Amino acid sequence: MLLWRERRLMLAIFLTLFILGVAAALTMKTSYQAHASVLARLGPEYVYAPRVGDAGRGAVLGSDAMIQSEAEILGSEALKLRVIERLGLARTYPHLAEKYAKATPAEKKIIVGTAIRAIEQNLKIETAPDTPIVRVGFSHNDPQAAALILNTLLEEYLIYRRVVLVDTPALEQQRQLFETRLADADAAYQEFLSSNGIGDFVAEKASLSQLQAQIEQQKQQTAVQLQDRIGRLASLNAQLGQVSREVGNYRDRAPGEGAKRGGGNLVYQTLQTEKIQLTAEVGALRRAQVELAGQRDRLTERRLKLNALELRFQELSLNRDVLQASVRDFAVKEEQSRAAQEIAARGSENIRIVQRANAPITGKSLRKPVVASAFLIASLAALLAGLLAMFLRPGLPTAQSAARTLDLPVLGAAPLKAR
Repeated sequence: MLLWRERRLMLAIFLTLFILGVAAALTMKTSYQAHASVLARLGPEYVYAPRVGDAGRGAVLGSDAMIQSEAEILGSEALKLRVIERLGLARTYPHLAEKYAKATPAEKKIIVGTAIRAIEQNLKIETAPDTPIVRVGFSHNDPQAAALILNTLLEEYLIYRRVVLVDTPALEQQRQLFETRLADADAAYQEFLSSNGIGDFVAEKASLSQLQAQIEQQKQQTAVQLQDRIGRLASLNAQLGQVSREVGNYRDRAPGEGAKRGGGNLVYQTLQTEKIQLTAEVGALRRAQVELAGQRDRLTERRLKLNALELRFQELSLNRDVLQASVRDFAVKEEQSRAAQEIAARGSENIRIVQRANAPITGKSLRKPVVASAFLIASLAALLAGLLAMFLRPGLPTAQSAARTLDLPVLGAAPLKAR
């Protein structure tokens, strides 16, 4: 009876909250969820291939870790942005497209971020342990848009995952970096050779060694020849001392001395001619010795200079050879990676779309749950408000409550006088 006295307040609160709940439920739109599934199996992109060396080559990622990585790629923000850029806001979220057309550049970024968050909230990705299937669902108030967005997401996923997993751009950048360093190293190498007057360091050093050996051999041969000519010249001088310059050709046979006629000694003349030749040869051999000694000294000086430059040459040459090998290796890896990417672009054997999304026929709506919740909340609020008003009302409303409160018997009660 006490609670019934607050019926008007309770009814007002109940109707207010219930009507607000019903109005909110009526504004809610029906949501249509499209479904698709992807088969993800182990592929070459999950087999470890080191860029340098062979340490750890062939190591593979576990199946669960592989599935999780594919799910992360499916749920990445960059993939959602690719979907919006491909379809446009007019086909994904028309109400945002109207705002986008009138927005400033800064506001456009905010609107695109709102569309990305909308896809994020309505996208559902499910995986199961030891199962190579990734199930994907997407909800939208337009069934055709739900299927279109989900199928576009899967198509862009097949492209985007190759960008993420295949490292061709990184290989190309590294190769270009090595090529730049190789150009610098080659310039330093050529500058070193030109500044020191060297055409080919290794060939020149080998040639100097060969020439020095030849000169030493010629010097020894010249010394032997010189000693031979000097010995022959000394022997010839001794012979000349024993031979007269002139000899008699004839004499008369008259008694006494008679007439005599003399002439030059041909033996002496021959020895004298040979002496002149030997003297000339000795002079020539001595001059040859001096020239050979000078050549040997110049070669020795050049070899000492090359020996002093050899450490720097080896450093420059080794640096250039290493960079050339690195450029060659990365060029090979880049071509292999590009070939793998082109093969993957024609069709991924390990990643396949098992089921594409179709436009859902039936949708889900939260109107009934919202109305039921509004009824319960309105009823509970009205009851609490009635109880609170009953306990806060002043006075003793009935004779029984007065008897209980005052602990006195109530002998009579006068009815309320009408106003």
